[in-house]
Amino acid sequence: MYTLGEHDKDILIDTPTENREAAISLARQARSSINLFTRDLDPRLFDNAGFEQSIFTLARSHHSADIRILTMDSGRARQQGHSLIRLAQKLTSSVFIHNPAREYSHVISTFLVVDRKGMLHRPRSTSTDYDAVVNYMAPERAAELQDFFNEMWERSTPDSQIRRLHISKQLIFNSE
Repeated sequence: MYTLGEHDKDILIDTPTENREAAISLARQARSSINLFTRDLDPRLFDNAGFEQSIFTLARSHHSADIRILTMDSGRARQQGHSLIRLAQKLTSSVFIHNPAREYSHVISTFLVVDRKGMLHRPRSTSTDYDAVVNYMAPERAAELQDFFNEMWERSTPDSQIRRLHISKQLIFNSE
């Protein structure tokens, strides 16, 4: 078991299972922030009880936690009932999902930055390429990824397709 903020060792991984386990391990140890950039919320990595529970625990335990997700396309994830979308709909003041500006459509990586220390980075995010590096204490590289994430976040917009619609019964009855 690697500990966030202590183990400075690049761990090379190359399977969806290893990526999923690394994401869960990093997220489970988060104390202040989780920032995820993913093209499509890859369900093999991020649609599981362990990752969802880690996000939920951080959001509920640390009210000032920063939990932000940038995704190019949430369409398939929405259709399949992705757990992170459901969580963002429940925790509307804690978990945010945005779409980056079109100028970032060329970015093909997936990365997760936790507490500006730990990171999981897949430089080529395709359905067959799961080569990634994980490091639990890489503040310089985590800061570079975080800075790039922040740049994209500043130019992003909330993913309007995942907002939960609350329709008042009063409104429905008044319109009949």
